[in-house]
Amino acid sequence: MQKGSFSLTIPFRIFYLLFLGFGFLCFSQIAGAQAECPVQLSQQRVVVRYNGSVAVNCSTSVSHKGMGWESSEGAVPKTSNSLIIWRVSHLTEWEIQPSCYINYERQCLIELPVIIYKTPDNVSISIVKRTGPMIEGQQYELQCDVQNVAPVHNLTVKWYKGQTLLDQTNAIKYSRTPVNETVLLLIRPDRDDDGAQYRCEAELDLGAEGPQYPPNKTSDFLSITVYSKPIINETKLPSVVPVFRGYSEEIVCEAEGNPKPTISWILGTNDIVYNEVLTISESTPEYVSCVAENSVGTTTRNFTVFIQDISISTVNHTEPMIAGEQYDLQCSIKYVAPFKIVDVGWYKQNKNNIIETIKTPDILTYTVQIRPNRADNGSQFWCEAKLEAEGTQRTSTMKSANLSITVHFKPIINETKLPSTVPVFRGYSEEIVCEAEGNPKPTIIWILGTNYTVNNETLTISESTPEYVSCVANNSVGTTTRKVKVFIQDISISTVNHTEPMIAGEQYDLQCSIKYVAPFKIVDVGWYKQNKNNIIETIKTPDILTYKVQIRPDRADNGSQFWCEAKLEAEGTQRTSTMKSDNLSITVHFKPIINETKLPSVVPVFRGYSEEIVCEAEGNPKPTIIWILGTNYTVNNETLTISESTPEYVSCVAENSVGKTTRKVKVFIQDISIRTVNHTEPMIAGEQYDLQCSIKYVAPFKIVDVGWYKQNKNNIIETIKTPDILTYTVQIRPDKADNGSHFWCEAKLEAEGTQRTSTMKSANLSITVHFEPIINENKLPSVVPVFRGYSEEIVCEAEGNPKPTISWILGTNDIVYNEVLTISESTPEYVTCVAENSAGKTTRQVNMVLKEDYLPLIAGLIAVTVVFISVIFIFIYSIYYKTAKMGHYSLKDAKPSAQNGDIAQNGKHSPIPMKKFSQSDILA
Repeated sequence: MQKGSFSLTIPFRIFYLLFLGFGFLCFSQIAGAQAECPVQLSQQRVVVRYNGSVAVNCSTSVSHKGMGWESSEGAVPKTSNSLIIWRVSHLTEWEIQPSCYINYERQCLIELPVIIYKTPDNVSISIVKRTGPMIEGQQYELQCDVQNVAPVHNLTVKWYKGQTLLDQTNAIKYSRTPVNETVLLLIRPDRDDDGAQYRCEAELDLGAEGPQYPPNKTSDFLSITVYSKPIINETKLPSVVPVFRGYSEEIVCEAEGNPKPTISWILGTNDIVYNEVLTISESTPEYVSCVAENSVGTTTRNFTVFIQDISISTVNHTEPMIAGEQYDLQCSIKYVAPFKIVDVGWYKQNKNNIIETIKTPDILTYTVQIRPNRADNGSQFWCEAKLEAEGTQRTSTMKSANLSITVHFKPIINETKLPSTVPVFRGYSEEIVCEAEGNPKPTIIWILGTNYTVNNETLTISESTPEYVSCVANNSVGTTTRKVKVFIQDISISTVNHTEPMIAGEQYDLQCSIKYVAPFKIVDVGWYKQNKNNIIETIKTPDILTYKVQIRPDRADNGSQFWCEAKLEAEGTQRTSTMKSDNLSITVHFKPIINETKLPSVVPVFRGYSEEIVCEAEGNPKPTIIWILGTNYTVNNETLTISESTPEYVSCVAENSVGKTTRKVKVFIQDISIRTVNHTEPMIAGEQYDLQCSIKYVAPFKIVDVGWYKQNKNNIIETIKTPDILTYTVQIRPDKADNGSHFWCEAKLEAEGTQRTSTMKSANLSITVHFEPIINENKLPSVVPVFRGYSEEIVCEAEGNPKPTISWILGTNDIVYNEVLTISESTPEYVTCVAENSAGKTTRQVNMVLKEDYLPLIAGLIAVTVVFISVIFIFIYSIYYKTAKMGHYSLKDAKPSAQNGDIAQNGKHSPIPMKKFSQSDILA
């Protein structure tokens, strides 16, 4: 069908503007009446995304002569129904203005405001006319470009620094169609903004009818670099810096800035040091400057260096001090200006305590008295003066050098290390030590009898040493003596009638012999085993000097050490002593013991795989290990590799000089497989198939359960508790999602008579699933509108395995093989899409609904109305003009002249413009 058209002649165009004014007047009257229009809309305002769907009800409760929807898309022809729906599945006309009309006493209509929105294609942020780093304090412009957004008058641009909202701007343009929008933001960054990240966000505020969360789109982050002038840390670099005479001091000039500033020190006219740290001393100039500089600017800090001096000394004393006597310490302070002394404190290093604090700032020499003891030898004393700058709150502390003192004191012998009575075992020598503390370091001598002395701290005593010896400690302060009594003891341990290694489980005797315990008596005798630290027996029989105990060692006693101890008590005193024998180490031999945990009696092995088993045995001497495989075949190793070719029974033999131990092991072969039953081709979705799991040679295990698994889902299909058969079957009904899935079965086994379990797993079985085509009904609706004179494309998309072929049936013999079909007014009313593969065929019928384009007809009616009104207006005007102004004229004899064409003449007056109208013009 072709669109209708019309054209206006030149006279018609002259009056076209008059018609527009007349139409505007009529429209105003109609609009004024809309308030009384008896129709209701389900929505008073519609907000929809571009290319989205929309549906709005128009209803009435009164009788009427027809109602409909007028719209460039989704128009509804006049109908007698009381409820009509304006529906568009893909709304793409930006300027659409649908209205619902009703013929009720008169025709009236209500317009439906429609807002079509589109989120931006892209949102980007940039700096206007700037590419390098920013300078703190200067002003810059950020630009946010929003591309292809609609409607722009609903756009709000939000500015963020990090997660903080800085500003938001509403667009001032008005456009219902997509446009680009640019928004600017002025910023003045400071040093804290270095590295800050800015972004802008475009948001459409569409009101209550819009989406619950306003659509938005955010730009990428824009990270800025801010250069700033250096700032020197005045806390770390005060304006006045003291330094002690004879000492150097380090001061630091630390500056913050971007780029990182360079630091230099100015010491006089030409002396410059490039470093953050400056070492100052008494030779440093009084005035020094730190200069921090970068590309943004320079910062300078000036400070003053002044020299302090403080010292500590003894008063009228230069030799070492004697413990318990009194001495004076003096603190001298010099050159403290411009500070004043607040207080002076005295300190002793080894104790870290303050001896005295003096609040007398009117003199510069301070004295304190001390009475050192031996603990103060080597202690360090110093004094500190707390200073305060005049006129400020700044304080400083001057500390003197340390004064180390030496304290001399009389020797003190350590009685704990040198008791007054010392026992010594017969046949053994013993060392005793005389340790004495004193300053100066004392000399030590031992006096043994009248004329025999030993000059040493250590004295070796034995059974030949005199009964009484004396230790003498002497230094310049005095002499100390300690007297010691020496007595002889003897104790020993041995086995009775046995010298070789002991055998585990057999009985042996140990004997303890004690001699020469006088002047002590025996209180009790104890037997000890070293590795266990426990007492075997305690005997309260001091009337004999030989004691025995019986032991029955086991393998854990190998290498254990035994000894005996005699507790002695000196007669007439409360002093006790203990005699201890040497240790007796025993060796215990025992028969091999095979580790049954690491070597079970039944060992399974999977067909086609090898397995290692280990025979581990404990024994003394260390046992040798051999494996017996059959009559004549042996393996000399702890580890044995077994496979399906290994004999059913193998034996591990562990042997040493005490005995032999054998452990017999049964080897059996396990096998498991999975397959389909009576089926080899691909499976069809929805049909039923059997899977079979076959298990062979599991004895002496029994089957606890069999599990079926599907890999892609990791779920158990079925668990069977039937240990009495070796073949298990499960039924499956695969669907299209199972194409390519892996199935397998697992058998959990348990050894008879033990708690040992094993799991057998089959190889994976991969399946292929064919299924009939499924046509995508969302992309191919059952009803498709087509406008007369226009063509349209529809798509038939189908999923299936194997991949389906697509064809369109248009009538009896007309078939199109393609997913896409072009339809028009010549297409049959019903077309069918056919999707087919080896699994089946699926069809979908589509109804073609032909739509008319009424726009040309409406334009033609408007043109006829304009012509009709214009003719009437001219006719009335011409009659009035003749009667009122020009008199009477007769057109009876008027004829068109050749030279004037269509201009009529009556011979009396000027020509009158005339136009011939054909019958078609009049009818039009």
